[in-house]
Amino acid sequence: MELLQRLLIALLATVALVAVAELCRRRRLVLPPALLVLIALASWVVIGAETRALLGPMAHRWLDLTGLLLLCLAAVRLVLWVGLEIPSSFGWWRRPPQLLVQLLMLGFGGLIAVVVVRQILKIELLGLITTSAVLTAVIGFASQGLLKDLIAGLELQLGDDFAIGDLVDLGGQQGVVESVSWRDTSLRTIEGTRLVVPNSKVTDDVIVNKVAYGYCGNRFQIGLDYAIPPGQVRAMLLTLLGDHPLVLSDPKPLVRVKEFGDSAIIYELQLWHPKGVEPGPIELRSELLEQIWYAVHRNGWTIPFPVRELRAAPPPADPELERQPAQAMALACLSRNQLFNVLTSEQQGQMVASSSRVRFGAGETIVREGDGGNSLFLLMDGRVAVIKHRDDGSEVLVCELAAGEVFGEMTLFLDAPRSTTVRALRECELLQVDRDCFSRLIASNPSLLDQLAEQVAERLDELKAIGTRSQRESRPDLLATMRRLLLNLRN
Repeated sequence: MELLQRLLIALLATVALVAVAELCRRRRLVLPPALLVLIALASWVVIGAETRALLGPMAHRWLDLTGLLLLCLAAVRLVLWVGLEIPSSFGWWRRPPQLLVQLLMLGFGGLIAVVVVRQILKIELLGLITTSAVLTAVIGFASQGLLKDLIAGLELQLGDDFAIGDLVDLGGQQGVVESVSWRDTSLRTIEGTRLVVPNSKVTDDVIVNKVAYGYCGNRFQIGLDYAIPPGQVRAMLLTLLGDHPLVLSDPKPLVRVKEFGDSAIIYELQLWHPKGVEPGPIELRSELLEQIWYAVHRNGWTIPFPVRELRAAPPPADPELERQPAQAMALACLSRNQLFNVLTSEQQGQMVASSSRVRFGAGETIVREGDGGNSLFLLMDGRVAVIKHRDDGSEVLVCELAAGEVFGEMTLFLDAPRSTTVRALRECELLQVDRDCFSRLIASNPSLLDQLAEQVAERLDELKAIGTRSQRESRPDLLATMRRLLLNLRN
């Protein structure tokens, strides 16, 4: 009869446990420790009155001891599950490390074992342990390393240095964290091998968590030919990185010119991708390098070999043929600019032939406020910003200039320091015309001087509007100053 009662109670407890486990699974909560509880219930059923009748008194004690220990351990495990793991599933606090749960189970289990053995078998376990001083010393000495690993493992699990699934670098060994036990930490390396590191060595070394902020960084380099403008290379690489679905836009990818190598310009690419996704960082880098190869060859560029090449010098090309495309671009810009409308086609050609072409990258300063100079610039391609510095050190954007516009004329014609700073907003190509060239042009076309004076007066008005010049020179004064300067140069 007692056995049937125990069976019924165990069956009801099992059904309740299965129902709780199914509810936890649907709510995505931590599942209860079902195995230990079921073993405890099974032992409690077996150790009944009918079973005791078949055994002697000593066997009764050992059976009672076993059943009581299992039931107490199952109760402790359920209490830890309800008190620690279930609240963490609701987000009330962090999920407790398994090592902490195991240590609590070990501590409470040992305490229960001491009490139960004392009550049932009348044996003082604490007395046996404390009276054997030699045994205690031997065990303590032998377990120093184990205790060190145990404490280090508890420190790792209680801290937030890394979590399961993070990509880390431990003492030069890189891999994904698979588990942290009471003695060691297990990593899956990039090569697919398993690396087991004692916890004490993990805490003694530098830990590099590559995905601590939810994403993983990836940095590599590539060398491209010196003949390719760096601005075009950066634009191509940033477009390629932005098109890849795994490259994050925040933080945005970066492309830097790292150094000028022996045979190539070395570019450094820095990008970020989500953690825990496939492909991994090595495979992603391989994909990007393949795409860069195709993009480089589509643009007609080359990836230079890191070797010395001996090339036969080609026959010298006709300089006149090489200058023709650039001269055509410069003439088109001159014809669109109001300053040079009074020039004939022949005079415009003379100006282009006696001037020089210069190129600036994005962010470079072309002229700096306060510097001297004897030339003006015609913007053939690109865009620049004209900036004025106030007395308090702040910068004021005067205007932005596009292709076909001119700057630097006040320094050329008034022999004054540069009144503004001009900075390239993107890659620019300019025609630099010096004062001697203008002196020859004005000698053949005096009406050009009036046009130039009006242009200078308009620029002075712009500076006065933002409070950077106290008064404007009159147009006759400008003409006199410009004529005197150019005549002195010609004489």
